[in-house]
Amino acid sequence: MAKDETLTLFGGEKCLKPVHRHVPSCHQQSCNALCKVTCVPKLFWNQTPNHLSPNLNKNALIVSASKSKATGSEKLIDMEKKLAKQILERFEKLQLYEANEAETRLKLIDRILFEVLDWTHDDVTVEEHVSEDGTTEYADYVIRTGFSSFVVEAKKVGRAELTVPTKRKENLNRKLVSGETGDAIHQARDYCRKLAVQFAVVTNGSQWIIFPAMRTDGVKFEKSSAIIFPNLTSVLENDLDEFYSLLSRGAVISGALDNELLGRREDQLIERRLNQYIDQPFTKIKRNSIYTVIENEIETAFSEDITTADIDLFRKSYVETADRTKYDRRIGMHIHKRRSASKLSPVRAMTSGGRAKVSDSIRAAAKKSKPVAMLILGSVGAGKTTFINHTRLVTNKDYFRVSEKEPYPHWIQVDFRNFGRSENASEFIFSEIFKYIMDDPFLSDYERCLKNAYKSEIASLKKGPLALLAADEREMNIRIAELLQSDYEKQRPYVEKILKYASTDAAIFLVLDNIDQFEDEQIQDDIFSNGIAISRRLNCNVILAMRDNTYFRNRGLPIFDAFDFEPINVEPPEVMTVLAKRFVIAKELLAGKAVSFSGEDGKDVFVEDASVIADLLIESIIGTTVGNSISLFSTGDIRFALRITRDFLRNGYSATGRAVQFYQRHGTYKLPEHEAMRAIMIGSRAVYSEEYSPIANPFDARLDMSSAQLLRMFLLHGLVNHATRRNFEPISGEKLRSVCLEIGFAPDITLKVLEDLCRARYIFTISHGPANFEADFIPSHLGGFVIRNLISNFVFVENTSMDTFIEDEALWHELRNETEEVFRIRKTTEKIQKRVERVRLFFGHMVERYAVISDEAARRGLAVEWLGNPLKDAMGNLNANCDRIVQSATRNYGEQ
Repeated sequence: MAKDETLTLFGGEKCLKPVHRHVPSCHQQSCNALCKVTCVPKLFWNQTPNHLSPNLNKNALIVSASKSKATGSEKLIDMEKKLAKQILERFEKLQLYEANEAETRLKLIDRILFEVLDWTHDDVTVEEHVSEDGTTEYADYVIRTGFSSFVVEAKKVGRAELTVPTKRKENLNRKLVSGETGDAIHQARDYCRKLAVQFAVVTNGSQWIIFPAMRTDGVKFEKSSAIIFPNLTSVLENDLDEFYSLLSRGAVISGALDNELLGRREDQLIERRLNQYIDQPFTKIKRNSIYTVIENEIETAFSEDITTADIDLFRKSYVETADRTKYDRRIGMHIHKRRSASKLSPVRAMTSGGRAKVSDSIRAAAKKSKPVAMLILGSVGAGKTTFINHTRLVTNKDYFRVSEKEPYPHWIQVDFRNFGRSENASEFIFSEIFKYIMDDPFLSDYERCLKNAYKSEIASLKKGPLALLAADEREMNIRIAELLQSDYEKQRPYVEKILKYASTDAAIFLVLDNIDQFEDEQIQDDIFSNGIAISRRLNCNVILAMRDNTYFRNRGLPIFDAFDFEPINVEPPEVMTVLAKRFVIAKELLAGKAVSFSGEDGKDVFVEDASVIADLLIESIIGTTVGNSISLFSTGDIRFALRITRDFLRNGYSATGRAVQFYQRHGTYKLPEHEAMRAIMIGSRAVYSEEYSPIANPFDARLDMSSAQLLRMFLLHGLVNHATRRNFEPISGEKLRSVCLEIGFAPDITLKVLEDLCRARYIFTISHGPANFEADFIPSHLGGFVIRNLISNFVFVENTSMDTFIEDEALWHELRNETEEVFRIRKTTEKIQKRVERVRLFFGHMVERYAVISDEAARRGLAVEWLGNPLKDAMGNLNANCDRIVQSATRNYGEQ
């Protein structure tokens, strides 16, 4: 196949990157989710890769490959015919002497399952016990994957064949389920129901009847349809494509049985999440929040834009050292750093050397013939804007000082947080520059700037069309004013002339900040191209600030070649240090302020100096479990950490009248950790919902598929286990795909879970790129803490249980009743005991659900990091946590 050729795959997909002589592998992002599923029989693997798109069936592969000049496709066809001939010949011999069921299975059905349909011996259990009501029977084959499973009921070849219709699809009506065929179908159905297996196959090796045995969508068995292959010629020759795309390992993992027999892969069709029925919190402790009397000071101190309020406050709030955690003993995990998204080695902005280098580059800009170009890179909320503002307002404050006598450098900052999705990027940039010109004393001055900027235009007017008026100074000034006014109203020509002139005597920096507020790549590309073009046209130095993943996605664009960008990497500072500085600022703002509010007893509480409230908060949060939780949940996103802190202070869990009174009397106070955890998780809502929480639910992958519900937990657990090794290296997406495929989860499901884990900040791609199978992954500090700590934390489990799907119907009703019972109980200790009971009930169910995946991983012989049950391991800590809560309630409220 020529290098520039592409093959059109089954379903119309285009494969652009051939990796073998005959068969391409689809690497486009658009179909990456479905890429690399085993879809070609193992018999042909010596000629084709085992990671083709599931939309590419075997014959389409052979036809496409045969279009190339290579001869390998002829071998594929010959080998396929040879296998079919061998099995057909064996079938005729078995049929001739009426082979028994054991021979039929060994010599016919086994070959079709393992050689044609690619099932492995690890997938198949034979003669599995099916016990009920004191009787024991044996299912011939139970074939399981992580996603789907089916029972195969084998019958002997014999002379009497199964009675099947000629139609491919037939309802399971009386005609089909009568006689010996009906007995076999009912037998397979009963096995499925007893083993909790959804699909069944009845076959004598020649005829194959495939049907749903268990329905969770309310459709009755007799209303369901079976797919029928009437003879072995249909299976191996005439309808091989269809047979293979329905019952092969790759097809079943990809959901073929579900799609063909049920119409969908999703099976969580009934709403079984407690937060859909419960709209009130478990705790109803009455508090009189004092937040309203400190609100203004807290909002100012914890503002993301503190620079606009007070430069002195900004200087005090700035943290220069980045977080350097390498190993966390609490979770026994190495914290692996992500690589820089830049192709060049970046300057580390948060070091003294890095800050000096940035300042040197800025100050040298006026002496360079080629404009300076800087690329400020960092993760979401790492502090890119803060670093930019500190560089301008603090580090280089004197350099940009306004002078009344001579030209001076200009720092024109365009913040795209104010940019609307429907706006034109070029017009927005010019509009922001225009505002800067209007406010600047030099650029807006006619004598110092405008007259010189329009010098050539004014001279042309005097020589050309207004030559006759040149002697009339008053009239000439009017005409010049008209010219200036015309350009002023248009903005763009006015800006261009002024900046072109100003840049001849002083350095001008055009700073484009927050240019990736919109995920739309077209909008980002429009901003990049316009920003670079305007910078070049106006001879400005340019500073671009963007997220690492935005740059990673766009760094191949030609616009980045317009300047030789110097990459500046902004690493997030330690969250606890940031919070400490912000509380100190809040204390300064509150100092000397007298406040009064109503206490829980209804009496007025007077505080002569409100800074004491800040002291209370500092003692309760900084260096405590509460502060550590905020730090962990924010995963280095400083903006997010500030928002979390503001939100939970606002929601009334932080400081009550009783807390202030206690602090005034004893000089100490500790905020209850469980209340802080709950406040962070649910915010202003009554009940936890992942959609509105900063914390994702590891107990539910939200795929609407019960078999894959704990896949988030499985992948996160494996990654965290890998990170405990001293020589830990990032895990490739290909490895994760392979591991999940081994236990039976299709790549599109795996990719969706990886995307969600990245979005939840539980894991990251090492390169800052999108989650795909070409990326390498590492667990975050938060991901490690979830697996090693939070899944045994009572408050975390109690809250996440409210937004977790409960598959088991009996358990669902029990959990719902237990939850409603909590609200009926009046006595505090009894209420807490009931809450503990329902958490243990929920958690025990999750332990059992995860055991299905862990058992499958062990059966497949996966690496030790993928084995074990993290929920079972956490059970002891959770029980101890629950016991302490009950003991504390009894101690504080009595037996009642």
